[in-house]
Amino acid sequence: MTTLFIIGNGFDLHHGIDSRYADFGKYLHTADRDIHDAVEDFLPTWVDENGKEQNAWADLENNLEHFDVDQLLDVGNNFLPSYGAEDWRESGHHDFEYEIRKIVEALSSGLHHNFVNWLKTLVIPNFTPSPVSIIDPHAKFLNFNYTPTLQKVYGVLDVLHIHGSLTEPASKIVLGHGWKPEGREQWESRINEETDTRVAGGYRLIDEYFQQTFKPIGHGMSEVDSPYYEEILRGLPTKVDWTISYFGDEADKARSVTSAVRLGIPRHRASFTTLDVL
Repeated sequence: MTTLFIIGNGFDLHHGIDSRYADFGKYLHTADRDIHDAVEDFLPTWVDENGKEQNAWADLENNLEHFDVDQLLDVGNNFLPSYGAEDWRESGHHDFEYEIRKIVEALSSGLHHNFVNWLKTLVIPNFTPSPVSIIDPHAKFLNFNYTPTLQKVYGVLDVLHIHGSLTEPASKIVLGHGWKPEGREQWESRINEETDTRVAGGYRLIDEYFQQTFKPIGHGMSEVDSPYYEEILRGLPTKVDWTISYFGDEADKARSVTSAVRLGIPRHRASFTTLDVL
């Protein structure tokens, strides 16, 4: 029987790579302040089960799905004067759509461009003082990360990078949420013969945002990955043992257990541990 390794960001964190979305946020604060601020202004914050406020960077990809459209339209409305206003000018006809487009592009193509540039700054070690001893270079690897850590540190050759890799020129780096655009109400459906043409253009741009930021498979053991794990489980024998690593404390372990059960991994077949003991 072949061993299958499914690699997530905890693997890179274990090897000392600053690869959290929060690290990307710090990079973006300097590299492109406008896009950084757009993330914080238009993506949600929330309070977790421990009462701690989490910002948009804590779960960036899933947060892209919860883009604050109402706030976006409020900003755009400042550039939507009446055609009969005394200060109306013909050149202002496209101001509303321009402002909407500026924010939509910042959080789609602009964010992706900076994300790729940030990935290029990550330092991948040639060795590690705390190697994961169970890594078998001859096993199969599904890698949600974009980095060549497996290849550089462990000499692994057979790695499938689900979301692309900087070391594979033909691959595309994928960043986005897992909510299919067709699974939500389209803003274009609100357009009728009475809709201001300027507003109609903004609605279409909102739909474009969700299309451009959608990706079919998410990252890590979150709900967005359910179809992916369901497919893996469907193709495996029933008597398969799972070793699931988590990066953090007992609270992180509890979240891993909950996620595994939700994804359909039999609890009695799963063991949970940190990478430093594997």
